[in-house]
Amino acid sequence: MNWNDLLSEERFVEHINEDCTPYRNDYDTIICSTLFRRLQDKAQVFPLDDDDYVRTRLTHSLEVSAIGKKLGECAFAKVKAAGLDPWFEDHLEKEFSDVLLCAGLIHDIGNPPFGHFGEFAIREWFQKHLGEMELNGTPITEILSDWQLQDLYTFEGNAQSIRLLSKTPYLGTMNGFNLSYPVLGSIMKYPISSEKLAIAKRENTAPLYKKIGYNYSERELFDTLNEKTGMNGHRHPLSFLLEAADDIAYRTSDVEDSMVKKVLGITKIFEALELYQSEMDASGSELSAEVASCIQKLKDLYQNEIEKKTRKPELAAVQRWNQFLQGQMIQDATDSFVRHYHALMNGEFYGDLFDDTCSGHVIMAISKLSEKWIYTSSLKIKTELYGRRVIDSLLGQFMPAAIKYDTDEKMTFIECRIIDTVSDFYKSMYRTESEGRSEADKLYLRILMITDFISGMTDNYAKRLYQELFA
Repeated sequence: MNWNDLLSEERFVEHINEDCTPYRNDYDTIICSTLFRRLQDKAQVFPLDDDDYVRTRLTHSLEVSAIGKKLGECAFAKVKAAGLDPWFEDHLEKEFSDVLLCAGLIHDIGNPPFGHFGEFAIREWFQKHLGEMELNGTPITEILSDWQLQDLYTFEGNAQSIRLLSKTPYLGTMNGFNLSYPVLGSIMKYPISSEKLAIAKRENTAPLYKKIGYNYSERELFDTLNEKTGMNGHRHPLSFLLEAADDIAYRTSDVEDSMVKKVLGITKIFEALELYQSEMDASGSELSAEVASCIQKLKDLYQNEIEKKTRKPELAAVQRWNQFLQGQMIQDATDSFVRHYHALMNGEFYGDLFDDTCSGHVIMAISKLSEKWIYTSSLKIKTELYGRRVIDSLLGQFMPAAIKYDTDEKMTFIECRIIDTVSDFYKSMYRTESEGRSEADKLYLRILMITDFISGMTDNYAKRLYQELFA
């Protein structure tokens, strides 16, 4: 791979008489879009939360964007200083980092309501109910291809992001956001289809990626993206920096938000971190002393806040520690980018930029802390279970009507009214995509129409619609 192709300025449709740079256009398009604004009412960790302090998908995405740009700036400077690639001598850092600025804003744009639990609820619904549904007496599972079925069984927010960004009606066109290929390539964390992932699992071979990155409906986009950027089926090198930005943002912010929600206290944090560090000592890890230094930093900050008689010394110490960690993590991630540069450019790197770094161990310690105390807290689980019921009920209401829609099978009066409730935004997507397609493809696209509709809802809209329909 080379950067002239990886940072190609091409996009779906070239606009005429535009004076701005392509990435500036991408930024403006994203910021002004309805889909981006909806992220303000989608959960990051705590669904349906009334507290203005805790992160939403919108504030999380803004943080990832800012951290991503900083990672891009640092990585550019380090690669250039190391003399690893002559491209960096002749180009501006902005060409490199602005892609991450834009990609950070949209990396979660396909996530359904109620956070990652919403993804699970959609997958579970298809796995449980798709085999029960028929069209003109033929089981749906016999009409759809294996690839199409796997898309539904393994619904994934990353693949949904690619779909929405490339297919939604926007600014009077049906080209989605018409973003530049480098931005789209940077958010594709898993360049693999559900079909290939299923084949790898059936053949009991270890897949390179654990989740899917694009659907059958976006297969042509994936091929074009590979052709235009020269990715050749590999991850875009900038996607590793974007992944690092995401890890930095949510690992640190989840702890802070959980303290605000009184799910965590400083004692639990110390206990979890010290337990992890003691396990490192026992294993003889060379990085144990560095991790111990990071933990001591938090203790020192906490003591400092107590001495200053800060009103909330625990929270203030964690906020300052998070700021310290972000700087450390940016340095570790960009050092790793330089260390693995040639493997990244050859599509031979399948790890994480935090592997074998102090930051990687701190992230793992925080991950274990989060799994034990944050993601299993009753406060979070109760709202997630409610969200599961909302999604399950809405899919059960809309999907049977969508199966018959636009076919010769007679719809009931109620089914017609149900389809009337679906936003024209998503019905127009279906009409455009389905033109000239086979009946099997049309069925698949009608199912996606409802999936798009429900996964595109905000937490509160989904809750409100559920209450209106089922209260």
